[in-house]
Order: sequence, then structure tokens, then C-alpha cells
Amino acid sequence: MNRMIRNGSEERQNYRIFMVINSVGYIGIVVHLALIPLLYWLGFPGLSLLNIFSSILWISAWASNQQGQHHSAIVLMTVEVFLHTLLVVPTLGWQAGFQYYLFAAVPFTLFNNKFDGKAIIFVSLALGAEFLWLSLYTHDQPLNPALSDQQARLLERSNIVIAFAAQCIISYYFRLASIFLEQELENQAHTDSLTGLYNRRRMTDFLTQQGKLAAREHTTLSVAFVDIDHFKKINDNYGHESGDQILKAVAYFIKRQLRKDDTLARWGGEEFLLLLPHTDIGGARVLAEKIRDTVAGHTFQIEGSEYAVTLTIGLCEHRTEHPIEESVKLADIALYRGKQAGRNRVMCYS
Repeated sequence: MNRMIRNGSEERQNYRIFMVINSVGYIGIVVHLALIPLLYWLGFPGLSLLNIFSSILWISAWASNQQGQHHSAIVLMTVEVFLHTLLVVPTLGWQAGFQYYLFAAVPFTLFNNKFDGKAIIFVSLALGAEFLWLSLYTHDQPLNPALSDQQARLLERSNIVIAFAAQCIISYYFRLASIFLEQELENQAHTDSLTGLYNRRRMTDFLTQQGKLAAREHTTLSVAFVDIDHFKKINDNYGHESGDQILKAVAYFIKRQLRKDDTLARWGGEEFLLLLPHTDIGGARVLAEKIRDTVAGHTFQIEGSEYAVTLTIGLCEHRTEHPIEESVKLADIALYRGKQAGRNRVMCYS
């Protein structure tokens, strides 16, 4: 289960990286292809040729991203922005605004999951140093005579729009990553990593909420403790990995029997806690017997051998004049009595 959660997280992370590279790649390809005839028309055949080379680099980076080579794609795009800016700004002048692409390149490199902290700092410093150098040596230089003031202003405004569009895309995916991380941390805090069920901490909070709701609305509520019989023998004879497989399988079979409003949690070890709203002790017993029969009727496979698993279930109908924690204790007492009576049974507290 941990591996599945980890793999799922990696898939979602790689998908976000793919999407941000893909989106920025489309912008880069379109911009450089558009610059080829524009710069030639403005009288800069050398820069037009440069943009042919740049377009090839961006298309190659986009193709690498399509093949899952995200690291190579980001490196190619970042290097191209670095070199393109270094060559174009001194030629056309600071007023044309091509230096603004450096601002978008800095956060873009953060999506490279193969860069460690030092590499990211180095790349950011290199981009910042280039921007500073261009500012020192080109900011006060006169505009290239081949460009009119109107053409320079049009180029600058176009480059500002393009750079901000790239920034918006990068920021959007950063926001998605932040939201996902918050959700992931929330799930880890409230979810049992093995079974995917609520953990004891989350279930304790939920029990309190439901207990107060039942008291306020005067509705019935039952609590059930579910325990896997002789679970220690599975761990001792077959190992903890086999025990984990049984836990996940039992959790799956229990969940299949539950109704929409029922809540299941792994309470600890081989014990599960089941909260049954709008259910009296009679209804809880019917459901508990169904769960017990389902698991008992299934043949589990452990290391190629067939293994029978049984459950003992303790039930208690909650009395709203008492705290919900007391009903949990009484259900636990019923479970203990069920074990004393021979296991593989449902025992109600009365």
C-alpha cells in the first residue's frame, strides 16, 4: 500500500511536470517560429537564423518531454533561454525586452526534480547574473539603428506579455502542486497507510462529531469492534508481509458490506472500528453477521496455501446521554466476551 501511494504521488507529480513543460513548450515554439520571419523582415538575418536553431531546440525539448524525459526538456529550454537572451539583447538593445524571459526561466527550473538545492541555486544565480550583466552593459546603450522606437516598444510589450503568460502557467502548476501537497499531508495525518482507512486519530474526532450529532437529533447510533481471530499466528508462521496482505483483504471485504453513511477505521493492530449511524443494536447485528459470514466464507491465499480467516465482532448501541467514548469501551468489552466464548462470532453488549 505504501508503494502504491508513493507510485500514485510520483505519477501525479510527473504529470504536473509534463503539463508545465508541455504548455511552456508550446509558447516557446510559437514565439521562436514567429521571430524567424519577423527578425528577417526587421533586417536581422543572423538573429533570424538563430531563431531557426532555437526553434529546433524547443521542438526537441518538447519531444523529449513527450517521451518522459522531463529533466532533458527543462535543461534544453533553460539553456536556450540563457543563450538566446545573451545574444539577442546586446544586438537589439535593452529596449526590445528580451531579457524578461529570464524571470520566467528561474521558477521553471524548479520543476526539474533531478536538480538538488545547490543546482537550483546555481542556475538561478546564473540567470540573475546574466540579467545583471545585460542591465549594466546594454541598459543605457542606444537602440539599434535598424529598429524604430515604435518597433522597439512593440517588441518590448509583446515580450512582457509572453513572459508573463509563461509565468502564469508556471504559477498555476505551482499552485496545483501546493494544493496536492496539502491534501497529501492531510491524508497522511488521517489515513492508515496500509489499508487506506481512517486511522485512530481521525476516527476519534469523527466519533465525537457523530456522538454529538446523534444526541442533538435524537437518532440511534451503534459502534462495532472487529478483530481478526488468531492474527498473531499469521505473523508468526508466515511473516508480517503476509499479515499485512490479510489486513488489507479483510478491510476490503468489510468495506464492501457497508452502507453509504457507515464509517470504518483501522483502530490498531488487527482491530477495526465501525461506526453505524441511524442503526440500532438489531440492525448492527444483522450487518455484523453479514461481514463475519463474508470473511469466513472466503478462502485466503498465503504463500500458495489456502487459509481461513474468521472475525470476532463486539457491538454496542450508543446511549446519547453518555459520551461516545463509553460506547466504544462497551463495544470493546463485547469483543472480549466474544473471544472468551470461542471467537468467530458477533457479541452484543447488554
